Amino acid sequence: MIEVEVKAHVGDFEEIRKKLNLLGAKRMEIQGQEDTYFHAPHRDFAKTDEALRLRQTTTKKKSKIYMTYKGSKLDDLSKTRVEIEVGVDDYLKMYSILENLNFKALPQVIKEREIYQLNEYIISLDTVHNLGKFLEIEKNIGEQESYKEVRDEIFHLYEKIGIVDGFERLSYLELLGL
Repeated sequence: MIEVEVKAHVGDFEEIRKKLNLLGAKRMEIQGQEDTYFHAPHRDFAKTDEALRLRQTTTKKKSKIYMTYKGSKLDDLSKTRVEIEVGVDDYLKMYSILENLNFKALPQVIKEREIYQLNEYIISLDTVHNLGKFLEIEKNIGEQESYKEVRDEIFHLYEKIGIVDGFERLSYLELLGL
């Protein structure tokens, strides 16, 4: 799967919420997310622009754990990349497996994510601890599909929301200097 994603720095969510409502976006849920990224023993993910992440999401009703591999970014305008994600039953055991394989955990990236859906797009209002507020718009497509058209649609959606600058290609991990 390819995750076509564009992220932007934002100051306030209230105006964005109003515009999302006017566009017909449906608020899905609010999640707490704790992300642990890992350095690989066999290559430097910072140089290859890859990521390996163990994520725990928590809502009022449930908790889920995911392991995610993210490939290098596919263009210079967005955060579009191959993404492979799988559910994990036990966070501590998965963490221990990675540690025993000499993967090194980095400090956690902690955020609150307010999730909306608009057609096939997932829109996230993220408050990242020690970093600030961000808006992410993404859509997952098959690896045979062209991501450029979807990326351009996402930028058009940003324009409808009133955001034309402040776009960010660095990950939260990179922005935090971890």
